[in-house]
Amino acid sequence: MTRNRPTPRMLLAVLLGFALVLTGCSQIPRNSPVQSIALDGSGTDADGNVQFDLPGPTPDATPREIVEGFIEAGIAAQDDYKTARQFLNPKQGGVWKGSVRTLVYDARPSVIPGTNPNTFTIQMEVVSEVDASGIMTELPAHTTRAVDVALEKADGQWRISQLPDGIMLDKASFSHVFAPQTLYFYDVSYQYAVPDVRWFPTRTGVAAVMVEALLAGPAPYLENAVVSAFPPGSSLVRSSVPIESQRATVDLKSATFLDSTELSRQQMQQQLDLSLGGLGTVRSAVMTDEQSEVKIGPKDPDFQVAEVNAPVPDTQIGVLDKALYYLKGKSLRLVGGIGDISGYDPHLPAMSPQGNRYAFLNGSLTKLIAINEEGRSSVVATGKDLVRPSMDAHGWTWTVDNSSTTSVLAVPEDTVRNGKVRPITADWLERAKVSSLRVSRDGARALIVSSKDGETSVTISGILRDADGAPRGFAPPKRLYPEVPATQAVWNSDVSVIVSATSTTEKVAAEEIGLTGTRVTYLPLLGMLDLSAGPGERRPVYAETKDKIYTRVGSSWHEMEIMVRDLSYPG
Repeated sequence: MTRNRPTPRMLLAVLLGFALVLTGCSQIPRNSPVQSIALDGSGTDADGNVQFDLPGPTPDATPREIVEGFIEAGIAAQDDYKTARQFLNPKQGGVWKGSVRTLVYDARPSVIPGTNPNTFTIQMEVVSEVDASGIMTELPAHTTRAVDVALEKADGQWRISQLPDGIMLDKASFSHVFAPQTLYFYDVSYQYAVPDVRWFPTRTGVAAVMVEALLAGPAPYLENAVVSAFPPGSSLVRSSVPIESQRATVDLKSATFLDSTELSRQQMQQQLDLSLGGLGTVRSAVMTDEQSEVKIGPKDPDFQVAEVNAPVPDTQIGVLDKALYYLKGKSLRLVGGIGDISGYDPHLPAMSPQGNRYAFLNGSLTKLIAINEEGRSSVVATGKDLVRPSMDAHGWTWTVDNSSTTSVLAVPEDTVRNGKVRPITADWLERAKVSSLRVSRDGARALIVSSKDGETSVTISGILRDADGAPRGFAPPKRLYPEVPATQAVWNSDVSVIVSATSTTEKVAAEEIGLTGTRVTYLPLLGMLDLSAGPGERRPVYAETKDKIYTRVGSSWHEMEIMVRDLSYPG
């Protein structure tokens, strides 16, 4: 994600946006005038990031004004929140850590006097929380947080003497002060680069923060589902990554390279290049072993260039007249080389992203049928109200048996070597009804829509695998919060998904949700029953009603002349 240097027009827009934000903040009860935010000097730091110069406490400010000023000062991240520290007494100013936690609020905070003298509680509705590693946790609507603070006089002026680490930012300010950056890890085969989107303040030194987060390992929802070329315990010699002429120098402690091989060093280098490449200030990275440059030799025979946002083929599969058909553009073609499958009454097909393998459900959604490379079909799993199969890059076919216990079922390509059906359980899916499960193109993540006790959840969870790629469980899920009802979800890229409900009689709106914070709601479509999308350049999004197929063109849906149902991209 490249960040360009702001133009004067961009800076004016930011200033106007903050003027509106501060107008909203002025409604917080206060006795002092609203403090204005001015750009510091040129308005940017050495890396082109917008910086803000806020005034510190005014002389003889009241305790409430000190608390309110501290909240506003969270927008100025430069110099390790130097302005915010001015609202703290000397002891707190020396130990308080602003970057440990960021609470992002929607409605303006309320500053409420506490039960003890000179204490206050800051109450706010929080939409998300970002930790010190840049991991964002989205929260349900109307989630509240309370932050308790105490004040005392220092040199005759009120200052905050007790408060937890972290800052508070309104939603609009957060989008200007923080930016998403993508760290990359590997799938178990090292063939794919798996994104791990983090949020960091846009300030000088962000490269070091990113590298430290990378070395610390993946976010919880990817833990043990992805791998890093850097061994556990790897660390920078000092918390700094100098950048000169767009070349970042990453100085690592010698223990990082103690047991390294030429292959692992090349994988480390690639991981750094991918992760820092999103910064507009970095074109290349060099590793040093306590200031001695690490030489990278010719490519090891086992080294693979990791695929980023690996595209799926642009040919979809669907059902017409109880047979499987390919759809590419406007061309419809019967899938050849397979036997007659009409007796199964095929529904909801899937095809492998690699090779010529297929899977589908029977008409009653009680049988999963697989078609191997030789074109032979067989029932490989049974259950109740099975969900549409998904076929991953490691050769496994996934579905869900919505029985009383709800088991995710994974079927290997080679049933002789890996056995037949493998149940994959997860505590958070127990007794839930799963309506959709799609495995990402990299094979490291599952996108799941489920409902339990009347509440619907859209989650992404890392897939835990053995060294040979066999699945064995799920990492704790990362939850998404769509603004539209959802019963199905598909991958749109490696960092975005599309969700929607289904209905034969109502208008249905689909929403595209980016892990980088973007959201797009598509125009509603009457009677939408299905969606298909896939990673890759200019892959169209398709929607299906009972009688028609549509493609998304701009913000509207365009009716196609041909009709085939249950379309799906490979995967």
